[in-house]
Amino acid sequence: MAELKESRDELAGMELEDRVLRVDRVRKTVKGGRIPSSRVMVAVGDGRGRIGIGMGKARQAPDAIRKGIDKAKKTMITVPLDGLTIPHPIHAKVGGAEILLKPASRGTGIIAGGAVRHIVELAGIRDILSKSLGSQNVLNRAKACFAALKLLQDPEDVARRRGKSVREMTGREVHSAYGTSKPPSEEPVPEIELDMDGDDM
Repeated sequence: MAELKESRDELAGMELEDRVLRVDRVRKTVKGGRIPSSRVMVAVGDGRGRIGIGMGKARQAPDAIRKGIDKAKKTMITVPLDGLTIPHPIHAKVGGAEILLKPASRGTGIIAGGAVRHIVELAGIRDILSKSLGSQNVLNRAKACFAALKLLQDPEDVARRRGKSVREMTGREVHSAYGTSKPPSEEPVPEIELDMDGDDM
């Protein structure tokens, strides 16, 4: 599973990029009338395997964005990668929105749109296949994509628990393209290499 929550010290040394996924203008009805405010969903990532999302609310949009960025930093996770793609297929559902993510061979690019595309790009994923099902709600789609990334399992961790090497399980080496001396794999990534519970595609 993806490593949860980066420490403040680790965040301080990162070069992070943020993107606004959704801006909603809302009005709260009170005794004296209606008070307008902004609700903003923001994604933050370092483009090297770390990603977070957060919701910010404030009277003014810039303040809401700033709050969203702060919350996104607090939710940041480290996503296990295989080269520039994900190590295995994964599925997640939030509300009525469902997201299916699959590994893709090098050079495929990001087959995704909207909030999902922004999130995987900020996470440093460059080759991936995705499919969105159910609700078109942008907020739930973003949350479902983030939930799917959190569910990804590192092949090295799985192999260690089973007392095997990654090569014994997959027939090849699996590693991230970031923070390693090994180059990304040139081989096409199969749809399913690891037999993991919960990877319902």
